Amino acid sequence: MDNIGKLVVILSLLGVCILYGISSVIVPPYVPLDEVGAHEGAFVRTSGVISDFYVTGSGNVLMRIMGNQTELLIFISSAANRENVLNLSYGDEIELEGRVSVYQGEYELVADENAIKKVAHESNISFISQIALRPEHYKGRRIRVAGYVKDVYRRVFQLCDEKGNYCMMVKANEISISNLQEGTMIVAEGLFYYEPQNMRYELNLIALS
Repeated sequence: MDNIGKLVVILSLLGVCILYGISSVIVPPYVPLDEVGAHEGAFVRTSGVISDFYVTGSGNVLMRIMGNQTELLIFISSAANRENVLNLSYGDEIELEGRVSVYQGEYELVADENAIKKVAHESNISFISQIALRPEHYKGRRIRVAGYVKDVYRRVFQLCDEKGNYCMMVKANEISISNLQEGTMIVAEGLFYYEPQNMRYELNLIALS
């Protein structure tokens, strides 16, 4: 190859590198949450407060974020490392990037786990499905968990995810639960422990909100 040919190859490679560098630093446009639906098919950036969180059987993560009197579904494909996503909490404000699509007649943002960052308000409130994926991480700790009320009895009730696939037994002890209504979303605070007699994890209730 003569010198001119080598120069052409070098310039071509340099051009590719420059284009790659530009593409890696380009930030997608910011779109308010209530305007995301008008950008179907586009790659956008938005923000909101986490109001629900669910992990599917295949490992995908579904979240809902709220803002501007709007709620948006977030889809995050399963990945080997989901620690950043699993460490998100109820009430956290996040900023994320993704492509706007429609799923079963509802707008959603298909996001990558690495394109999500926490903006503010770390509430330390976990979701039922987060705890179900790694209960040993929470064992013996005082935790706050968000879920939906199910099967209320005098001193116990179940706290489940939205679809009812993951549930936790909650023991109320001295706290009155007579006003709880099934299907209501609550935040329960208590001691998370393993009950060997029943071979399951349970929550010893301390407070409700």
